[in-house]
Amino acid sequence: MNKKEHIGHLANALVGNKTTMTAENLANHLNEIGFETSCGTEYTGGRGTYTLIHSTYDWFVSNGNQTNADKVAQAFVKPDGTYAYEK
Repeated sequence: MNKKEHIGHLANALVGNKTTMTAENLANHLNEIGFETSCGTEYTGGRGTYTLIHSTYDWFVSNGNQTNADKVAQAFVKPDGTYAYEK
């Protein structure tokens, strides 16, 4: 399973449980299970993590899966509670 698929599964679980996750917590989660950035480093919860969330949203849209894209949008938030997928 690639990172985007994993994030989609995680988003489904979060939305199903009516909860959200910050980008920082997503970064910690990805690091714990061994995913790395495209540069081969750990995620820090900063710009790279937000880019991954946004690109995952776009990936689901481009693959015709708006339902999962919407769940990614709903599941991951910034510290202020706004959507993390928006640029």
